Amino acid sequence: MADSQSETRLRIAGLLKQYRERAGLTIREAGKLLGKSNQTVSAWEQGRGQPDADMFLKLCEVYNVESVSVFFGEAPPDPVLSVDERELLESWREATDAARESALMVLKSNKRPLVKKGKAM
Repeated sequence: MADSQSETRLRIAGLLKQYRERAGLTIREAGKLLGKSNQTVSAWEQGRGQPDADMFLKLCEVYNVESVSVFFGEAPPDPVLSVDERELLESWREATDAARESALMVLKSNKRPLVKKGKAM
């Protein structure tokens, strides 16, 4: 039983790292968004600790993954990004913190209402 728990913990740890990287975040950035230290995020990714249920849900939100994917170990396919989205992501990763903050302010002030199946959200 202990081996099974260790395997599960390591599998989830690997998925957490994969999802963080897929979200384009460093350990430091993830820690900042989650309100946790770099050491804590690193420990989760190495299987040396686990987030509690509330933090697990926040991780999924920050990494933009469904909790079911982590529980069942099914990594979703890589998202298909348009040329503009790829360029935006590359620029974001190279930007300073100040530039990122400015970009977020501009983007948040110009949001369109979300529409899902013909209904505004």
